[in-house]
Amino acid sequence: MRVNILLGVLTLALGWMTCKNLQKTTAPVSAPAGNSDAEAPTQVQPPREYASESLLHVPIENLPPASASHRAYLTSAYWHLSMAVSPRGQNIQPHYEKKWLLFRDDQTFDILIEGKVVDTGRWNWDVDKNVIYLACQDPYLNNTWAVKDLMFLMIWIGNTDLNKTGIQIKVQGHKQLPWASGEKN
Repeated sequence: MRVNILLGVLTLALGWMTCKNLQKTTAPVSAPAGNSDAEAPTQVQPPREYASESLLHVPIENLPPASASHRAYLTSAYWHLSMAVSPRGQNIQPHYEKKWLLFRDDQTFDILIEGKVVDTGRWNWDVDKNVIYLACQDPYLNNTWAVKDLMFLMIWIGNTDLNKTGIQIKVQGHKQLPWASGEKN
């Protein structure tokens, strides 16, 4: 009985010491050199917790190509980032609401604002995790997003292995762009 108690105390002490040592040796991840204001000097940079350098470490081309059904799904509409919310209560809506995405079969996409292309990037879709990967210069989109989709409505959630922001974006598919037809869908 005393041996069991002694072993239990010893196990707890070793566990506590291991945990303390892990806390001391774990260093915070720093941003890679050269990925700062130089990319978009005229653009307001997001708070550090929303910026993502994650796609620099996991290139999109390392993923298998997106399935034909996902390519068809994304290329069949113009996608409007119609709403965005942050779990931290910050008003992030202005960083998304004017943006439209046009996906192409070659796994590139354009970000449009009022009919003008403001950025071009690459995309991929991890079928197993149901995560979309976006690589572009826009610091508010350059990330991975868990996808919940229903017809021409998607919710992109910043809760993936690489994206820890918690931001949720409502992405609506439209058959026409509002400035092309003169009316909003």
